[in-house]
Amino acid sequence: MNKVGVVIASTGGNKLLRCVRSLRRMEPDLDIFVQVDQSTVTYRMLGTPFDELQKTPAVYTYFVKDNEGYVNGGLNKAIELMQRTSHDYACLFQDDLIFSPLPEHRHSISQWFDHPLLTQSSGLRFSHFEALTPTVDLRRSPLEWDREDMEGEDLWRFLAEQYVTVAFDGQDINPPGRSFWFRYEGPRRIEKWNRLGPTGQIIPIATWEQVGRFNEHDGIFYDSEYPTECFLRHLPPVYAVTNFPFIHLHNQSVNPWADPARGVWSDTEGAFKKRYGGTREEIWWGAWPERWEGVEP
Repeated sequence: MNKVGVVIASTGGNKLLRCVRSLRRMEPDLDIFVQVDQSTVTYRMLGTPFDELQKTPAVYTYFVKDNEGYVNGGLNKAIELMQRTSHDYACLFQDDLIFSPLPEHRHSISQWFDHPLLTQSSGLRFSHFEALTPTVDLRRSPLEWDREDMEGEDLWRFLAEQYVTVAFDGQDINPPGRSFWFRYEGPRRIEKWNRLGPTGQIIPIATWEQVGRFNEHDGIFYDSEYPTECFLRHLPPVYAVTNFPFIHLHNQSVNPWADPARGVWSDTEGAFKKRYGGTREEIWWGAWPERWEGVEP
């Protein structure tokens, strides 16, 4: 059996409680590790509901005080935690996620822990629904999201119906009477993919070590850098799988009024071109003989 550890990499705030609560409903049997990055502005502004987390069974909370590597650094620390706790794979999530409460979606994540594809890949990418709004730059403050019913059965029944009938990668889904909409990001079938995550993924810790972990200096976000490094080393591809999608509250984990990207992290596309000599599309789809995306295993 593959030893997969589930870890939520958090920047702080009450959104973490909702993430843990909803993940526990979907996956009642899993241990959940939580790593809180105390170096973020979000944490300094909002703290984290540690006492409430401690009341949730099988939830283990750890804190990181010093992180100079921005998003990549925080995720490296989360995988290090899984390594220290004797796991072979890190099932890594952001904290601004909401998982389905519907009984038929139980084990949508853990069903992949013992799937043969896990040992044949450089990682698995989970599908998700991006929650979008008409506000400036498609962002909404966490307090506004907190006022929405994002865990109610009616909303999730609607999403389940849409997923079965119309959802495909990039598809907009408009729930009636709501002030937000969703965009489905993921495949209809298992496919080779050229981007990890970005909101949820399983990473083989040995492969993460082999590629030099997530780079904390060059300004390329891990979800582009990691599969590129795997490609260039002729390692197996990343696969996108067909879990039932969770909701990602778009750009609320590292948001523009709290933890905006600064320095090298403010131009990740430029950083990618500087290191690899081209855009992601040019490198992924031009330099390599086989395109990962859209090909079944």
